[in-house]
Amino acid sequence: MPYAIMPTSLLSRCQAILASFILALALFSGQASALERWQTDAYIQQSFIKIALEREYKESKHPKLIRWEKPIKVYFKSDMGDATLQHDLLDVQIKHLAYITGQPIDFTTNPKEAGIFIIFTAYKTLEDKVRRYIGNPDKIRKAINEAVCLGNFRLNKHSEITRAVIIIPVDYAREKARLLDCVVEEITQTLGLPNDSNDVFPSVFNDVSVDTYLSPLDYILLKALYSKHLTPGMTVPQTKAAFPKVLKDLHASGDIENAVQRVQIKSLRRYVGD
Repeated sequence: MPYAIMPTSLLSRCQAILASFILALALFSGQASALERWQTDAYIQQSFIKIALEREYKESKHPKLIRWEKPIKVYFKSDMGDATLQHDLLDVQIKHLAYITGQPIDFTTNPKEAGIFIIFTAYKTLEDKVRRYIGNPDKIRKAINEAVCLGNFRLNKHSEITRAVIIIPVDYAREKARLLDCVVEEITQTLGLPNDSNDVFPSVFNDVSVDTYLSPLDYILLKALYSKHLTPGMTVPQTKAAFPKVLKDLHASGDIENAVQRVQIKSLRRYVGD
């Protein structure tokens, strides 16, 4: 049977087209397989609702979005442990959070100017510190009994956070190997992500996870919290209605797709060399 021989030039062009097609297919497949579950729009929205609008120790029938609207001043005080090291760790962490959220955060030596009070102390003085900086310990007894460290905040009538207190019992946190966890998680929660949930992973807000430092998903949740499309006081339905615009911006900026790399910029993890 006679057969045709393809000219060399035409064969080369066909091979080039085929190679380009295979490369494009490989790139597409690689991008598709690289997309993690926590990077999907539905999972991000679900996680945001759980962490931003639900509460760990105080249930609310009508939860609302909360966050800071004014620059934050942090007052630091330590009566146990290495105060210089503690201050350095806090300095790195608050600069990291300011970089992610765009919310100005800095230290003050004047407690009257402070929005966030961060107290390092001994476990035996925990209730005294709670009484001094937060109020009646009996009102947060469950948190005192269960938590390694404490975070508490106050809101104004517009659901804006106006004051927060973090108390870290240094000896107890070290005993539980949670000192760095306390520094990272408590400050992050007082920015407006107050809940813990084992349904959200990977995240420092997951009590059964091994995350000490902010995860890529935490980075995305913080970026979402301080989005221009969200405002304090939004209800769950209002937040869900606005969230597609939040996600659109996060995709446009590459924050979702590049969260693994971007969460490390200015991070405490990079600072300590983990």
